[in-house]
Amino acid sequence: MPLALGLVHVALVAPHYFVGSFDDDAGYILSAHALLTGGGLTAPLSAGTETVIGTYPPGYPALLVPLLWLWPHSFVPLRLLSVACYAALFPLTWMWLGRRHVGDVVRGAVLGLLALGPTLATFASMVMAEAPFLVALMVLFLVVERWEAGGRVWTGNGVAVLVLAPALVWLKEAGIGAVAGLILWLLARGAARRRGGGWWRQGTAVALSTGLLLSPVVIARAVSGSPLLGDVYAGQLAGYFHGGLVDRLVDVVPHSLVTLFSSALPLTLVPYRAPLPDGSAFAVVWQVLYLVLSALVVVGAVVSFRRHRDAAVAVVPVYLGQILLYPFINERRTILVVPVLCAWAVLGAHAVWELVDARLPLPWHPAASRVAVAGVAAVAVVAPLVAQMPRDYLLGWGQDSSRFAGSRYVAILARLGSPSDLVETDYLRSTTLFSGHATGNEAFVMTYRSNYSRASCSLSAVRRGIAADRAAFLLLGDLNKPHVMDSPCVLRYASSATWAVRLLHTARDDASVYELLGPGTGHPDLRDLTAGAVPSEAPGVLEWDWGHPETLSQVSAGQVTVASATVSSVALQLRFPDGLWRTVADAPAAVGDGSGDAPYLLATLPQGTIATAFRLVVSATGQTGRIVATDVHAIGPAASQAQGAATAHGDTP
Repeated sequence: MPLALGLVHVALVAPHYFVGSFDDDAGYILSAHALLTGGGLTAPLSAGTETVIGTYPPGYPALLVPLLWLWPHSFVPLRLLSVACYAALFPLTWMWLGRRHVGDVVRGAVLGLLALGPTLATFASMVMAEAPFLVALMVLFLVVERWEAGGRVWTGNGVAVLVLAPALVWLKEAGIGAVAGLILWLLARGAARRRGGGWWRQGTAVALSTGLLLSPVVIARAVSGSPLLGDVYAGQLAGYFHGGLVDRLVDVVPHSLVTLFSSALPLTLVPYRAPLPDGSAFAVVWQVLYLVLSALVVVGAVVSFRRHRDAAVAVVPVYLGQILLYPFINERRTILVVPVLCAWAVLGAHAVWELVDARLPLPWHPAASRVAVAGVAAVAVVAPLVAQMPRDYLLGWGQDSSRFAGSRYVAILARLGSPSDLVETDYLRSTTLFSGHATGNEAFVMTYRSNYSRASCSLSAVRRGIAADRAAFLLLGDLNKPHVMDSPCVLRYASSATWAVRLLHTARDDASVYELLGPGTGHPDLRDLTAGAVPSEAPGVLEWDWGHPETLSQVSAGQVTVASATVSSVALQLRFPDGLWRTVADAPAAVGDGSGDAPYLLATLPQGTIATAFRLVVSATGQTGRIVATDVHAIGPAASQAQGAATAHGDTP
């Protein structure tokens, strides 16, 4: 029953997530593609500058390789892998609790909490490593119990442990904390059980096997010049510990502890979010319930330690202690141990109920007390979780994630320039995956305000970042969450600058694509020939006449409609030196976001193309309004090469 409920939960959440909306998911897919094509651990991620080994350990991408080989044009099998791992958690957790002689009712409550958890249900269909990591962790808990009881190192269970422990780190680098906890547990248990020699063998064997099986990662990073911690964690920690490690730890760890127990941990299990009321009075109630839930988890951990004495009582606290050193303490950190957290929450609640039932004279029959407890659980836990079942934990009620695939902004980027022309964006890997372009984010980093960054929003910071990357294009939008712009700072300067020409704006994800022109960009020798010019208007025509020959490399239109009319065709035309107009791009409908509209018009012209005028021609039925055209541009060399060529060049593109 809990498994079926969980799968229904996943089916409700899955339509709100689209591949690429996490950026990390695109990074995993790019890494898998690199491995599939034989690039190896040091291979670059498509046209980007990152390498397979430089981002994350390659364990999860390796799992994706056979799926990409069998289904190269579909993300569905990749998502189903996560669903299958999610489904496997239920029997594994049931077995793990059963070996600790936990009753069926409590086990059922744990699986019910697991099935209703919004965070786990979201990750259950994402192309992310969390679900496979959890399967490896629960299998590790099952085999390590029998291995440590036997005492010997080289057994079947022992080999499984020696492979599974480093596999955790191959899947998620944060798994190193779980492995450290396991080693400490085995050493402590060996010392307690064997006062003589050999007590250290199992713990040492895990440490050695982990070091040995992780050595390819370490060597590949050293060879490729990547930080040993990986680009992501090294970048976060370098900024996070700015000002001295000891000083930052004194300030950071207490704050992280408060964040862990006041929000991250309870939000992983029982968030009180939309459609639940969120007014100020309710916010206080929810926060009290969060603290109660965290307290129950702590009580459950104590109960588990006293009654069960298994590896989880060391692995989970050491892992949680490790994440206190990282920025962004949130559900994504705690999800990696969520089956144990669910178990501890239920065990803690059960222990409190047993204590109250045994110590206090309750004025009702024991059966009535059980009904009362079930009622409290239903009101405080089950009902809020059921109400939220269709919600992606990262998003608001009814919201969808960003959608790179099929978007107008990705479509035009894929047509622009060459793969080496860099796109400045905050979503590096997703942009590379769907557009094929190299990507960079220095402008975003230099203007990003946070607790561990001294950057500020300024035009000079934006220009320095773009110059550092030699960016040719810029992508901005609500790519992380709806109604949350990637960088309002970068948008502010790009939208008012002459060096940033907006080619397209789309309602999907409120995204804009800019081409960057002039000094300090990837197109230092280009300019916009329509900048500042007012076109002449005639029925169905907007025309830019330069009065002399100009060399062009590209013309485009991002949106073209006619008010109160149905557009039947749109054409971009150039007047060549021979005086004739020729169409270089057209569409049999309006251009823009409308249903049935062409996503954009774009013509990349042969080198040396010369024209004396540029116009937009629109045909419409029932045409009663003016042409509404935005993001219409003609781009060419800053120093035109067309002088004197009016009669010498009449080629058509």
